[in-house]
Amino acid sequence: LIELDVSELEDTKIDREIDVQNAEAAYISSKENLEVVKNQAKSDVDLAVLTLDFAKQDLEKYIKGDYQNELQKADASITLNKEKFERAKDTLMWSEKLAAENFISNTELQGDKLAKDEAEMNVQIAEQDKKLLEEYTYKRNLAKYQSDVNQAEMALERTNRKAHADVIQAEAELKAKDAEYGRQKDKLDKIVTQISKTKIYAPDDGLVIYASSAK
Repeated sequence: LIELDVSELEDTKIDREIDVQNAEAAYISSKENLEVVKNQAKSDVDLAVLTLDFAKQDLEKYIKGDYQNELQKADASITLNKEKFERAKDTLMWSEKLAAENFISNTELQGDKLAKDEAEMNVQIAEQDKKLLEEYTYKRNLAKYQSDVNQAEMALERTNRKAHADVIQAEAELKAKDAEYGRQKDKLDKIVTQISKTKIYAPDDGLVIYASSAK
């Protein structure tokens, strides 16, 4: 019966279809981004957990392994140098007796004295090395390894918080894109509905006549 001009509505429909396509693309991209963020968050947390585990293992290894080995080596060095010192003293004692009876030269006697003094000095050095190990090296390394553990624990906490925040943000962005996609589809549906109502049909077949007033 009647068809209204829909040219402007058709133009609007095309614009709305483009808006829907863009909104759909943004929604799909946001959905993919959420999965990427979740995977990255898990990877970051796993790495932080591994770093903390390694730091704890390094600390335990130093306390129960490396330090104990170094301590045993220091004790062994002291024991060995003390034995050498005792032998050097015995040798010097016999050399002094032999020198008194002119069985060895004064040069040989002086050599044995130097050997005894050197052995005694090596004992002192070995004992000092152990003291440095216990009072300085051990404390310094222990503090370093404990600090590594503390830093790794704090890093893990930061990573957990960041991962949680990143996932929440990505979920919020997806929710917003989903809402925008739905809004654009609703706007397109309204235009389509308006266009469908631009044609008016007569309820029955027949001839349409304009009513006029006759004088």
